[in-house]
Amino acid sequence: MQNLIFFNHIMNPIYIHIPYCLHKCGYCDFNSHPENREESEIYVSALLSEIEHYAPQLADQEVPTVFFGGGTPTLLPPASLDKILGKVKQHFNLSADCEITIEANPATIKQETLEQIRSSGFNRISIGVQSFDLDELKLLERVHNEEEIHTTVDRARLAGFDNLSLDLMSGLPGQSPAIWQSHLQQALDKKPEHISAYGLTIEPTTSFFKLQERGLLTLPPEETHLEMFQTTIETLQSAGYEQYEISNFSRHGFECRHNLNYWDNGEYLGLGAGASSYLKGERFKNTNLPSRYIREVQAKGSAVESTEKLDLLHAMGETIMLGLRRLKGISIEDFENRFQISFKNVYGKVVDPLLNEGLITFNQNRMALSRKGLFIADSVILKFLA
Repeated sequence: MQNLIFFNHIMNPIYIHIPYCLHKCGYCDFNSHPENREESEIYVSALLSEIEHYAPQLADQEVPTVFFGGGTPTLLPPASLDKILGKVKQHFNLSADCEITIEANPATIKQETLEQIRSSGFNRISIGVQSFDLDELKLLERVHNEEEIHTTVDRARLAGFDNLSLDLMSGLPGQSPAIWQSHLQQALDKKPEHISAYGLTIEPTTSFFKLQERGLLTLPPEETHLEMFQTTIETLQSAGYEQYEISNFSRHGFECRHNLNYWDNGEYLGLGAGASSYLKGERFKNTNLPSRYIREVQAKGSAVESTEKLDLLHAMGETIMLGLRRLKGISIEDFENRFQISFKNVYGKVVDPLLNEGLITFNQNRMALSRKGLFIADSVILKFLA
């Protein structure tokens, strides 16, 4: 099989993982760990060392986005967040309009904290609302209430955040389309620039999975999920939000640029416990446990536990899998330039039946999911991975 040819990226986004949380929610399968203030101070020092370790590899490249995810990044003191971001600015070439995002939960953020974070250079905030209903929040094991959602959004605005995203979750046990509609409307009332509206999925490593296995957690039927998805699209589009990815909507010009790079299967550097990277055609992942991450970085500057070099077929399938999540789909020309192969020769037999069923479209040499295909996106995408 021929050698892979990857884009010669001159831009590499940076992801920074802060693994600490007040409480691990029942649905969460992210790499998160109980808050540990003593350890977190050492963790910050390890992050600074890891930043220095990788800086030479990206010395000649521009960084268009930086994303602090978790866990709950805002559990760290503002001074620590400022120190980490300052180190990134010192060692990497951030673009003039660099999008710098921080994830936040509504439970514990003070006005002063938000102002300090904003003055450090964070210019985008993503707030994990999930629901405006107290019973649903308790079910999800969230540590905030409805009032704290409104307070946090208002405080973020006062602190100067003019690029604000809200996360919502549909398809919860007992949730009806009418309740979901009310959540969407309450989110719209806060006038965010961006809304991520995800359906609840039960992952095998979560406590929700164990409850479902024991028959103690029942999700709404598939037709209700579909109705909620249709409601999401219609409600947000009628309010002026563009659906640019299956679960993501934004006002014009406020797409999450960091995540767009993931969906384009672009390269990026991940720092912190459990963070993944994709550089020069190779994927590598850090060890999950913060204490082990700290020890390894202290010993050798990095904490990589696994690496993977994708073969051609897997790399192409992954590019299609991610690209079809975007509403505008995949440029066939870009795909063929990237992999130096004929798209039709590889996927012609997959594409034809999907076209006949009206699940995908071709327009100006772009392949995208149709409205019908969006509703069963996972099963359509699987056709390209078989």
